[in-house]
Amino acid sequence: MVEYLSAVGNKTLITGRKTLRLPSALKNFRLLLLITAFTAILLGLGIWAQQGIGGKPQAKINKELSVQARTRDKIRVSDANLKVNLVNAEMANGLLVQGKRAKTREGKTFLIINMEVENTYAVPLYSFPVDIVRLVREDGKRIAPSVHQGTVEVRPISTKKSNVGFVVDPNDKDFKLEVGEVSGEKEILEISFK
Repeated sequence: MVEYLSAVGNKTLITGRKTLRLPSALKNFRLLLLITAFTAILLGLGIWAQQGIGGKPQAKINKELSVQARTRDKIRVSDANLKVNLVNAEMANGLLVQGKRAKTREGKTFLIINMEVENTYAVPLYSFPVDIVRLVREDGKRIAPSVHQGTVEVRPISTKKSNVGFVVDPNDKDFKLEVGEVSGEKEILEISFK
């Protein structure tokens, strides 16, 4: 192999026809660095997904109840019940309601109750989630949701997601909900964001 010498000042460079190759230890280090970075990104995405999009505080509820199905005009349908699963609660400053963004005033936030309403019948039925959830204050007063989706149409043999929101103080972390039909039995649920 022919080598060429080149003098630059008092430094001598030796060049040849061989291409310079990184030592295998350096290649292994780059591979290890790439794997570590990829793992860190996956862990970060996992934590982000666990907290919910935007990092909103969440509390699991997972409470199922049965409510009587209704027509669009709020007429009760005899022998037809819809299954409502209160999935979770979250705190947020904004909420999409019937296609429009609702925001709280400064110094307040929303306690949002997310739910799924299931229709097992072959006809569309309706639910009014605003009527089945109340926030119970410390003094015992029951507060209706401040924001809600209104009449929720649940298509035949399907599940529809919905939610209701209560305006609360952002420093509050413990809440009581009363759930159940307006004219039926009710149950108290306790939710805590810790």
